Amino acid sequence: MISSLPLQTSDAAQRLELEYGWEFLADPSARMLREEAEHAAGWRSARVGLSWNVQFDDLRDYMGAAWYRVSFELPAFRDTRHVLLKFGAVDYFCEVFLNGMPIGTHEGGYTPFSFEITSAVRSGANELMIRVIDPPMDEAQNRAQFPEMMYNEIPHGKQNWYVQNSGIWQGVRIETCPSLYIERLDIIPDVSGRFEIVARLAGVGLTAEKGVIATETKLETEIFDTSGRSVFRSTQAVDSLAHTMHIVGTIQDPRLWEPDGPALYALTAWLSGPVQYHRRTRFGFRSFEARDGKLYLNGKPFYLIGALDQDFYPETIHSPTSEEYVRDMMTKAKRLGINLLRCHLKVAHPVYLDVADELGMLIWAELPSWSDSWFPADHFSTMAAVRADKMFWEILIRDWNHPCIVLQTIMNESWGIDLKDASQRQWLTATFDRIKALLQPLGRLVVDNSACEGNFHVKTDIEDFHQYYSMPDHVEKWDKWLAELASRPEWTFSPYGDAQRTRREPLMLSEFGNWGLPKLPKDIPWWFEMAFGERGVTRPGGVIERFHAYGFDALFGTFNEMAEETQWHQFISLKYEIEAIRSHDSLKGYVITGITDVHWEVNGLLDMWRNEKVYARELSGLQQKDLIMCNLPAHCFYGGQSVQIKTVLSHFSDADLRGAIVRWSTDWGASGEFALPASLDRGTVTHLSEIKLELPRVEGPSTEQLEIQVRLRHGHRITENSYELFVLPATKPCADVIGVPSGRLTTLRAKLKDAGYETRDNAGAAAVLITDQYDEVVAEHLNGGGRVLLLAASPDSTPPDWPIAVKLRAGTELDGRWFSNFNWVRTERPPFSAVAFGPILGFESAAVAPEYIIEGVTPEQFEDVLSGITFGWLNNNCALALQACVGSGKLIATTYRFERYGSDPYATQLLNSLLQYAAGPECQPKLRLAPVAHVSLNHVS
Repeated sequence: MISSLPLQTSDAAQRLELEYGWEFLADPSARMLREEAEHAAGWRSARVGLSWNVQFDDLRDYMGAAWYRVSFELPAFRDTRHVLLKFGAVDYFCEVFLNGMPIGTHEGGYTPFSFEITSAVRSGANELMIRVIDPPMDEAQNRAQFPEMMYNEIPHGKQNWYVQNSGIWQGVRIETCPSLYIERLDIIPDVSGRFEIVARLAGVGLTAEKGVIATETKLETEIFDTSGRSVFRSTQAVDSLAHTMHIVGTIQDPRLWEPDGPALYALTAWLSGPVQYHRRTRFGFRSFEARDGKLYLNGKPFYLIGALDQDFYPETIHSPTSEEYVRDMMTKAKRLGINLLRCHLKVAHPVYLDVADELGMLIWAELPSWSDSWFPADHFSTMAAVRADKMFWEILIRDWNHPCIVLQTIMNESWGIDLKDASQRQWLTATFDRIKALLQPLGRLVVDNSACEGNFHVKTDIEDFHQYYSMPDHVEKWDKWLAELASRPEWTFSPYGDAQRTRREPLMLSEFGNWGLPKLPKDIPWWFEMAFGERGVTRPGGVIERFHAYGFDALFGTFNEMAEETQWHQFISLKYEIEAIRSHDSLKGYVITGITDVHWEVNGLLDMWRNEKVYARELSGLQQKDLIMCNLPAHCFYGGQSVQIKTVLSHFSDADLRGAIVRWSTDWGASGEFALPASLDRGTVTHLSEIKLELPRVEGPSTEQLEIQVRLRHGHRITENSYELFVLPATKPCADVIGVPSGRLTTLRAKLKDAGYETRDNAGAAAVLITDQYDEVVAEHLNGGGRVLLLAASPDSTPPDWPIAVKLRAGTELDGRWFSNFNWVRTERPPFSAVAFGPILGFESAAVAPEYIIEGVTPEQFEDVLSGITFGWLNNNCALALQACVGSGKLIATTYRFERYGSDPYATQLLNSLLQYAAGPECQPKLRLAPVAHVSLNHVS
């Protein structure tokens, strides 16, 4: 567990880490004075570096006031003239007392601060007490206890989405300094090798005795390259009149910092003469630019392959578990092809940034929001803005030298700002300009508002947008939306005439993703009962019970086996989305939500415990600088069908593609190759030749494999990809006569007739009746012992007094756009065995993806659910196809869509199979629904 302060450090002998011996006391009254707290009962052992929410079971949700205390012995360090008390971060406000004396206060939960305690500290025993306030979410309690610090006006990020972070969550240190010391070392590097060192000095030695100490002191600096070789050295006298010293120099042919070679230079500065003091830091030579619609890293076109990182940890929540834990996560992220982490609405721990520097992981930093979807999301106040500005300055000072940070977001999805208000848009523009100017020497880009539906940009370096769709259910909506984004639409910027848009901002999709359930450990963690507010669909708690109650054990075996299936579904969704993004030349990057699961939100590429999900190798192959892709003409095919497949190459490596060839092959023996165009520029997307092939004839559902690769002229393979082709046999309908009530399903009726069915208005009890409405005709057919296939496409499809009901998904939590849905089928029995490629439906079923669900089926009745839908952690379980006895007849109701019957193989074969099953002896439902003889005319549409 990290509890020290990995900041710019002085000599280790000059500091004392206050890690042990701490005690904690909660103060629910929020009125306890220091003297009262000192003698109060209820103190308990605690640690700093961890929030109190993590440490104490009874304080998981506690927000308010609390006290910390620790006793320490201060050693007698040589030449000490200044004693500093330093904090890594305290969430949110604190008052500090040393030996009964008030030392100072600090507001802000993410940034470091320090106090000069020279006059209060004693050689030997000392008592440190700290009062901490973390304002509560409850507005009434907040106003009663801390009205000057309202929760929705203080930066807190997404703590209220997952687990709160309260108290001293980073380390505490005492540092002793001589009369003159180096307070900060900042470097401004340029990729040419030029640099400027800015050393800020402090201490009484600057002014005492007319600055004699300073005058006799020299500042020496030395820079070492990655091999430890000295590449620069300087010595200059300290000017007692200047608290800041500037050293300018050049390193010839510097190694540049980049993901494939994160070259870090070490700077050591020391004072020599009457005082001795050392400070050291690291930096890198790196440029990051946005120009002419593209991103450039060190002057070369760069494709951003990112993942959003909530930066929460399984047990320690906000505090990194260890440096090794962070390193392991980032190493796995790089292995997945990720070159950037968007540290989402949280100020990263210094260790996080240190590791990113070392591994070559780019970081997109964000200011934690003060308001979000739990409150009026557009709540803005002057005080909130002032706090954000102060926080940014403290972050900038702390993180100046990190080459990994290349982007800075001010607002996310307009949380905390009303963009309909002109004055607030002006504030955002002014804040962008101010932050942009401050970050300009460091080559960092700025995003004003990382936008989503309902909000927009005003002035930004990156034109980014967020979007979530369920796959394959919303694949057509996704394709249409993405093409519109790629065209640089008007809706990404302010519609009020004040957008400062250049139309040269690089376009990217900075949030999208899908869920894949994690395999569960033996011991379920304490946060498992938590959810996103009152939204039960997000609750993990009870998932094993639901797994058994709804019969998923019969479909998948164990929960972890089902989890693997959901992870593969997550992968195919991501694969489609990534390839769609990379097929658009105007889109220059993407950010997947997210790199890890975070408590109930399981859209990570790794699980909460940083284990890789099952598709790690496959995803890694997609997320490379060069990617060869196929644009399949359909999602499902017939055996024997001839197809033409378009191919696309996204090229962002420095590989020489002259003479390169594309090779493709299938698992049924077809193969071919073609040459790449003679000249392909780096940073482009190129449409290549088509692949023409004939699919094999099959006797049942078959998944065929197409593999494609690019090889350079000397044979080296630079990119490869593969595709599953879902193939069905082109079978004829088995039924002869079906009934279609007059005036119903007129378009489908014609298609059924073309397919070979004989359709009649009154086909008799022996024929299957197909309809979209339960009405008197249907009731009569069922009462006569007939079979009915009900294509439920509206809430009026079923009688209102039945326990089951048809419900629209769009605009509700049933749409699956954010917390994914998994559509499942019973593969081992008809009707779905005729079209089953796996228990969870993939893109083969895109043409029939349901817009409605059937709710009201109890767990005990799920044996009669032929196909169903589950959301998130197996919540909101509903039917997509079910069977039931109604009177003397049998009913199959389904919400699958069949507009493409006759043209789409899956839609065609599924409807044929449903009709065959409805007519056959295998349809033996146990669920009984009461017959309704007279249907209300108001109910019939």
